[in-house]
Amino acid sequence: MLNASKQIERAEAETREEQRLLANNAWHLARYVIEHDHKIELPEEFDAGQFICWAENYLDLCAEDKINFVNQYAMLEKCTGRVTARTLLATRIHGRGFFHAAFFTSVGRYLLFLSIITMTFVYFLTENILLKGQTNNIVMPFYAAGLGTCVYLLRVTQEKLKNREFDPAFIPSQLIRLGLGVLAGGSVVLFPDLMKTAQPGSDIGVGLGQGSLAFILGYAVDIFYAVLDNLGGKIKKKK
Repeated sequence: MLNASKQIERAEAETREEQRLLANNAWHLARYVIEHDHKIELPEEFDAGQFICWAENYLDLCAEDKINFVNQYAMLEKCTGRVTARTLLATRIHGRGFFHAAFFTSVGRYLLFLSIITMTFVYFLTENILLKGQTNNIVMPFYAAGLGTCVYLLRVTQEKLKNREFDPAFIPSQLIRLGLGVLAGGSVVLFPDLMKTAQPGSDIGVGLGQGSLAFILGYAVDIFYAVLDNLGGKIKKKK
């Protein structure tokens, strides 16, 4: 009986916490909508004042008002598109200072990690080029592909942060893209002809051309794997 009672109390506490988060998220979303009402077309039945009042007192609302509140919340999310309460909270770092933004937010830590990885690829790629082939050129495409993928991720992240659309839930998928980009660009080593020097006696070997191709493949990794999927589909149909 005691265990069952504790489980019920725990479930009720979790429910209250979820309701508190729902109300807090709704409040932030409503504030964003009010600030950008010139860009967002709201339904006529939406009452911003009533909605914010419901959000601030959600836990004490009657069942009917809670239902109305949730319905209007869902209506708001349809109007705002990719800007959700979660993305607003993740990108709400104004006035907190650089240290807080970089080390105490999921977005800041992700950008810090991505910046370090980018500079690491830049360092190894530059070192490989300056040594002019004295190192193993087979690793150069992997460095270049990694740099290309990092450039893409930084550009996309910057755009999403500017539009308040960055969702930390997608960070794992972006890290997977980094791995796929490195493999896609590094695949140029499977073509031996690209390993040859462009001209006999030339100081610039195909390492640079190979690196450029790997950079492009890392940046446009979606196109690379779309081609592979297309080829794989045709082979499967023939079988």
